[in-house]
Amino acid sequence: MDSLNSAVTFSDSCTPALQLEIKRNKHHGHQRSKWLSMEKTITGLVEKLNLSNIQFVASEILNQDLISGRGLFCRAVMKSQVGSPHVYAALVAVINSEFPDVGLLLVKMVVLQFKEAYDCSNKIEMEAALKFLAHLVNQSVVYELVAFDVLLLLLGRPSSDHIEVAVSFCIECGSALLDFSPGRLNEVVKEFRHVRGEVEKRVQVLIVKLFVVRRLRFKEYPRMIEELDFVEVEDQVTHEVSLLHEICAESSVDSFKSEKDQSFEHEMCSEIVIPGGDDDDDDDDEVSSRGV
Repeated sequence: MDSLNSAVTFSDSCTPALQLEIKRNKHHGHQRSKWLSMEKTITGLVEKLNLSNIQFVASEILNQDLISGRGLFCRAVMKSQVGSPHVYAALVAVINSEFPDVGLLLVKMVVLQFKEAYDCSNKIEMEAALKFLAHLVNQSVVYELVAFDVLLLLLGRPSSDHIEVAVSFCIECGSALLDFSPGRLNEVVKEFRHVRGEVEKRVQVLIVKLFVVRRLRFKEYPRMIEELDFVEVEDQVTHEVSLLHEICAESSVDSFKSEKDQSFEHEMCSEIVIPGGDDDDDDDDEVSSRGV
């Protein structure tokens, strides 16, 4: 009983500013708890994605607050996509058709990952990023412009590693490039012919393979298989991203950030009774009456 009286006494003795701060901290804790729960849900859904449950996982993710959780989703996808980039690109295409800002953020993250790997000459990271980017092009999440930017960048510094990565990337999204920009693809193929003598024998063999695949119009490497085609053409949202433009990382969306809730602030301020407030209102009414 004494502890209860003490709690009441403490609450009553708090200044209005302190009362507001206490309630604001509770609200902040509630927001963080919701955010952590969403992180666990989104990460779990993304990690269990496979060819047979794409639509189910997409619908469950769309039930989350993807506006504040877009960084969580993109980070989870980037971490999990390495083994099945074509499957994860299909998931992104579905989410992107409903929340384009999420799709754009992910494309930026993939391109930045490639640029970082390129600057560090990290072949493995370049391959991982570009394989995913190729399937994002195939799914029309991003225009083919960025694919040509990548190819010309790699061909501009024709080391064996760069050309090997470029060949794999070109084969992966070549069908889409052929559909959308056959003329530019022909120019790129010519560049592969020019650099063929500057690389190791094993890479020369890969270039020859590209020529054969191109001659067969990428028949063995289709842009998309039927099981991954979920978004109608009229519902597709395609983003324009280029290596020639500055790309903002938007790293702030990767971690929890308390949102300023104006309705909460208004509600809390309304609940706090300022000593003498009622009397002041009465005085105001009296002055108002006199003025009339």
